[in-house]
Amino acid sequence: MSARSLLMGAACAVAALFAAASGAQAQTYPEKAITIVVPSSAGGPADVAIRLVNDRLSAALGQSLVVETVAGAGGTIGMARVARAAPDGYTLLIHQTGFAITPAIYAKLNFDVVKDFVTVGLVNTSSTVLVGRGDLPAKDYKELLAWARGPGKPLRHAHPGPGTTGHLFTTMHAKIIGGEVSVISYRGIAPAVNDLLGGHIDLASVGTAVATPLIKAGKFKAYATTGLKRIPALPEVPTFGEVGHPELQREFWHALFAPAATPRPILEKLNAALNETLNDPKLLELYAKSNVEAHPAKLRSLEAAQKYVTDEIAFYGKVVRDNNVKVD
Repeated sequence: MSARSLLMGAACAVAALFAAASGAQAQTYPEKAITIVVPSSAGGPADVAIRLVNDRLSAALGQSLVVETVAGAGGTIGMARVARAAPDGYTLLIHQTGFAITPAIYAKLNFDVVKDFVTVGLVNTSSTVLVGRGDLPAKDYKELLAWARGPGKPLRHAHPGPGTTGHLFTTMHAKIIGGEVSVISYRGIAPAVNDLLGGHIDLASVGTAVATPLIKAGKFKAYATTGLKRIPALPEVPTFGEVGHPELQREFWHALFAPAATPRPILEKLNAALNETLNDPKLLELYAKSNVEAHPAKLRSLEAAQKYVTDEIAFYGKVVRDNNVKVD
């Protein structure tokens, strides 16, 4: 037997042993608590997203879920923590649309979003609403554009911080307006909402949960939603597609991720448990009250969820390049 044949035989034997070990590991998985890393501050959207499903997902897996907040550097510290974790299904990441934006805006990362992560499943989807201060004269989006392009500006358009989906949305929307726009960056959406209420700025894109009661109270004027369909709580507010700008129709989503080398059988168990959780009527009631939804069934498999995230990475990469977005 040649040396090459011996080497090939040894490699096959190692691969077989690895597959057998992975299969045995998957059969007993999970045997201990699973850590879910939140790469942003406690109480933020990702933290809320995992806590909404925590109890039901824990029950479906038969183990407790430990939520660990690892905030900082635009979420990249928490992402790196999971990218370097053992690929055994015991350390996962809950992240949102910012996951897809990260590789485009951060040039020096110590991990690769595409190569170092695999998508376990999509957790929820929601949308934001373009709102204006309550005393803006424009009654609808068409009137808003006419007003914004008129004299006596610049229009003051806020976003929640560099590199966020709100930042990219505001950059794209400013180009649509075409007139003189002052883009104002805040540290989070809360201070922007306060300044909008105080009349210090004109426009901002705000999450449905925060915006809805303020719109209904007459504090904000609503012009369009970024969702793929109208928001049930605000049926009178059109989508950006309906007002002629489908390029601004993008979902704000959360998803679960695992280190890329996690064995397929473990990923399948996690995905099945997540789908079981998302089919729970009580969770869907909670989602409705929180103005979020579960993704349709066609997007819930491992392959479909991975394609969804991959497509989002490509989309936001193009947005960043086309608009020359920079993060200091």
